[in-house]
Amino acid sequence: ANCTTLAVLHAIGLTWAELAPEQRQNGTATTTQRRIVTEYNYRDAAGELIFQTVRFDPKGFAQRRPNPEGGWIWNLKDVQLVPYRLPELRAAPADTWVFVVEGEKDAHNLARLGLVATCNAMGAGKWHASYDKYFVYRRVCILPDNDSPGRDHAYKVATQLAKVADAVRVVELPGLPAKGDVSDWLSN
Repeated sequence: ANCTTLAVLHAIGLTWAELAPEQRQNGTATTTQRRIVTEYNYRDAAGELIFQTVRFDPKGFAQRRPNPEGGWIWNLKDVQLVPYRLPELRAAPADTWVFVVEGEKDAHNLARLGLVATCNAMGAGKWHASYDKYFVYRRVCILPDNDSPGRDHAYKVATQLAKVADAVRVVELPGLPAKGDVSDWLSN
C-alpha cells in the first residue's frame, strides 16, 4: 500500500522502541518489553512542543520529536535543541536564580518547589554552547550529580555560562550519596 513503516506503526499504536523485544544479557537473548513511564516536553520560547525525552522501564531514555503526519520520529535530526522548561526560564525575572541540574526529573522536582530549574537533553556531557544565549545576565546555580561525570558536566556548564551570566555558582549538595542527585537530596 506504499505506507511507511512509521505510518503502519502509528496506525496500530506502536513505536519503534516497542519493536525491540530481544535484549542481550551476558550473551543470552531475553525478551524485554520497554514501557514508557515519563515524557519530558521540551518547548520553544512560545511554548510549542519541539521534542521529548522519554523515560522507559526498565530504565532507559530516548528522544523523539512530533511527526507532522502524526505520531513520533525517534531522533532529533534537524531539531533546534533548547534547555528544558525554556518558557518558564524566559518568563522568570532576570534577578531570579536559575538552577541547572543534570536531568529532567531533577528540574521538575525543583520546579515543584517554586524554583526556576532547567537542564539539557541527554544528560551529563551534552551541554551545547547554543544554550548559553538563554542565560545572558542571569544568576545560575549548578547542582551536579555526585559522580565524576556529574562534576565534569557542572564545571563545563559553569565555564560556558561564566561568559554570559551575571553570576555562576557550582554547589555540591552536602550528604549526597555516591551517584546521587538533587532529587535524592530532596527526598532525605
